[in-house]
Amino acid sequence: MRHRLSGAAFGLLGVLVLAACGGSAAQPPTRAKNVILFLADAGGLSTIHAASLHAHGEPNRLFLQQMPYIALSDTTTVRDLVTDSAAGMTAIVTGRRTVNGAVSIPGERDGEPLKTILEYAEERGLATGVISNDSLTGATPAATYAHVNDRNMTAAIFRQAFAPRFGDGVDVMFGSGRGTIVRRLEADGTSLEALARESGRPILASLDEVPADAGRAIVLFESSDFDVEAAFVEAHRILSQDPDGYFLMVEVDTHTNNIRRGLDRMAMMDRVIRRAAELAGPDTLLIFTADHSFDLQLRGGRPGTPLLEGLEEAEARAREEKSRTIRAPALHVENSHTGEPVIVAAQGPGAERVRGFMANTDLFDIMMEALGWAAEVEPATAAR
Repeated sequence: MRHRLSGAAFGLLGVLVLAACGGSAAQPPTRAKNVILFLADAGGLSTIHAASLHAHGEPNRLFLQQMPYIALSDTTTVRDLVTDSAAGMTAIVTGRRTVNGAVSIPGERDGEPLKTILEYAEERGLATGVISNDSLTGATPAATYAHVNDRNMTAAIFRQAFAPRFGDGVDVMFGSGRGTIVRRLEADGTSLEALARESGRPILASLDEVPADAGRAIVLFESSDFDVEAAFVEAHRILSQDPDGYFLMVEVDTHTNNIRRGLDRMAMMDRVIRRAAELAGPDTLLIFTADHSFDLQLRGGRPGTPLLEGLEEAEARAREEKSRTIRAPALHVENSHTGEPVIVAAQGPGAERVRGFMANTDLFDIMMEALGWAAEVEPATAAR
């Protein structure tokens, strides 16, 4: 006959077990050693929902939708209700809002640079990394390490990666944009080769070229279609060697002006987040969010019917009509950013602060607090 323990007896048994194990149970860390920030460029709620339906045939099947702490974040800038990636990412990594087009610079596009979470990490001796399947000088990755008043200053942005304000600069940089960066550097009177020679840091063209014993690495891809998961695994291998911990930002461009590509990339990014949760220990804070939303709308469809059925015909009609609007049976999209709140999903030390309705600037505070750091007072020109 099976006997059930009463609640009191079960509690007593727990006390005895704890005593036998030395008097305390293993508790999860209260402070993060590492932070991994995942940023879906234009990955709003509608894109996330559609990606689950597209990739899995059901809602709420993405890994990020199962993370234990979920919130909604406002994406407003100093002046506008709809942000671009420069202002959106600046708010997330500095805790201060700015104007569209400005990269980690205060709201009037001048003044002292705003110190980023990556720069705080560099100052404290942590390893740092940036991965992006957009250009490494795109607004999102640039906001972590550069400070310019115009996001289109490609050469100036890339050069700042080799002239860090704190520490020795970003340790791991994996991203695309090689052709454009080469042309802009040449127009600016320098080259990849010159920067590599002056800094003593080779600028590689593929992950295969990264030495097995590398402690730092820069890979600048020609195409945005490189394997982001493989890049993440390699970056994690390098960064996790640092006993002080690391900060890593991973961006995936999920704009749905090309609907199939955007949803495929969102599903791919979700797989990378799952992989990160498997590789990173309990002392790692994982945060996912988007810099802004996009005007993809679910306007129809039925369970069991592929979400993108009829998409190619709808795209052909839009091309014929020279229209920015694509009207497929289930989805409509216009090619523009929108201002709805975006999702924040998190797990690990400090993730419990991700809840309710938040400001995008709150993410900086959450990451800093999880690491046990206090932000310096920023100039008065940096609007909150």
